[in-house]
Amino acid sequence: MDLSDFKISDFINIEGEQSLGKVASILSIIDDKYDVQIINVLKKEGYKPVITRAGGKGEDFKNKILRNCLGAAIKGKVISETIQDQRVLTRCVERAMVDFNSPMTSISGAGIKIGIVSKGKHLAVALYGKLGIPGLDVDHEISGMGIHYYGLIDNN
Repeated sequence: MDLSDFKISDFINIEGEQSLGKVASILSIIDDKYDVQIINVLKKEGYKPVITRAGGKGEDFKNKILRNCLGAAIKGKVISETIQDQRVLTRCVERAMVDFNSPMTSISGAGIKIGIVSKGKHLAVALYGKLGIPGLDVDHEISGMGIHYYGLIDNN
């Protein structure tokens, strides 16, 4: 068996049920050339997905993550423009950024890909990327995920 024998559904299931967190994670780690394809496939399955990116360092980087997530999620119709949905997204981003609160993010540049997905009243945000250490030819991988169940206003 090869890795090519697997389907996306083989990766997003947990005990026979689809995991919203895994879907968001796949969005954040998939090769850029497949972004449009994965978005279209997930939409056909009833998900509301979007991919965005952020880069920078320090507090500016953290602010970019939140701003880019809010903009992409609203523009991509993953969430509505209601305060409730924006609050839920903000909480998901906050949870996903827990590992980004290290001293390393204030001194190093980072670039991340962000997967955001909703289904019904549930929302998940996954972050994946690299931190570069100045003066060294070293990149550290970094990731995070935030999920909120039953928080969104379901406008289906």
